Amino acid sequence: MNDFYKNTWTRRDFIKTLSLALAALPMRPVLSFPQAGTAKFFSRQKTERPKKVIVIGAGLAGLTAAYELTKAGHDVIILEARNRAGGRVFTVREFADGLHAECGAEWIEHTHDYLFRYIEEFGLSLYRGRFVDTEDEGLQFSPRARQAHEKLEGTAKEINPFEHQMPSRPELDKLSFYEFLKQNEAPAEMIEQMQRSVSALMAINIESISALHLLNEYALPESRASFRIAGGNDQLPKTLAAQLRERIYYSRPAMKIAHDATGVRVTFLENGLQQTINGERLVIAAPFTCVRKIEIAPALSPEKMKAIAALNYGQILKAPLQFRERFWLKQAGEPRKSLRDMIGSVYEASGGQAGPRGLLVAYIPDKSGMAMGSIPPEQRLEKILAKVSEIHPEAPRYYEGGYVKWWQEDPWAGGTYAYFRPGEITTVRTNIARPEGRIHFAGEHTAGWQGYMNGAVESGHRVAEEIHAAPA
Repeated sequence: MNDFYKNTWTRRDFIKTLSLALAALPMRPVLSFPQAGTAKFFSRQKTERPKKVIVIGAGLAGLTAAYELTKAGHDVIILEARNRAGGRVFTVREFADGLHAECGAEWIEHTHDYLFRYIEEFGLSLYRGRFVDTEDEGLQFSPRARQAHEKLEGTAKEINPFEHQMPSRPELDKLSFYEFLKQNEAPAEMIEQMQRSVSALMAINIESISALHLLNEYALPESRASFRIAGGNDQLPKTLAAQLRERIYYSRPAMKIAHDATGVRVTFLENGLQQTINGERLVIAAPFTCVRKIEIAPALSPEKMKAIAALNYGQILKAPLQFRERFWLKQAGEPRKSLRDMIGSVYEASGGQAGPRGLLVAYIPDKSGMAMGSIPPEQRLEKILAKVSEIHPEAPRYYEGGYVKWWQEDPWAGGTYAYFRPGEITTVRTNIARPEGRIHFAGEHTAGWQGYMNGAVESGHRVAEEIHAAPA
């Protein structure tokens, strides 16, 4: 496989371009879809009757909901199972010279209005990762691939990715993306490339994901530039958490939820002992892999319980490796290269950071990540370095150490972002965000910008509005 995984590209770019570019390395998304949906920010209008709200989870969704509700005058408490805020936004700093790498969420698109609201409000700095040129790069296409992609493009134009209750083209949810490509007579080389790109960027293969889910991804607003937060993406959750520092209780995993028409009661662990807290409203802002571990009484509706039990999450293993010199800068071409004989790539994480040392990240998703994750933890770095050495033979000479993050074995994540199997966009997804009595649901899995940091923040604004507008 050629080096498709360019260093400055984001998740949606790969999905859009790799299906068409059969003989050239694309430098921009080929297609331009209409803008769909606009940000709906919570008003922050002061309440006349403050509500006592409990939030489970101090990821971006929970932090956003809590921050917005406190701005409106509500009384909020956050219970976080980890000893840090941020959830799947995870910047690793265990390197020399102050270097850091993103082992969780990486990219902020210029279309991510929810994120930019806080970046501007808190005065955070960005550095650009990519610019999408509007000039034609002269890509060469297979005629059959072009025909298949024209059908895909026409279908995507019919879809509103922000409408969950009545999904566009619901019949397409019956198909896997693989079946959709076959029905549209996609050639074998296009299907093979889509298999690689979807596995790499959605963390799941095309046989397992709903065609309608991928088409929702295609239909999201187009981006022209991508960014990271200077100093690490965790600067955003850390800043939000600092605003809420007296309201966040770390290392307090929720164990039980009791609820009725008058309020909610959450039982959690504190230093090994069970404690309880009462509130009028509850926000569950944790991945459903964690919610499954919480006893809920009485049980929620059958549809909601099915959604909680059924939702799946992609799998990604990331391993930043530290080198005493950035030897890759002496080489021609892009530092980002595809791993051999597996899905994944190696790219630089230390761009824009000072010092002679540098970091390369091995990004290994889906089945390849599962295979690497099955290796005993003490042997993973050795195996990963060996794979990196296949494309960077100089690596062992400069290697100093590394860090491995496999999201499946994280007890408070159980995976990366959610994905929907065939049949689940029209069943599971339609029930995910809907409140149940006094219980509200936030997280990237509930959002139009599903799978993105922007989606987590989007869901926080939605939940804040739900609670603010709800009767006492």
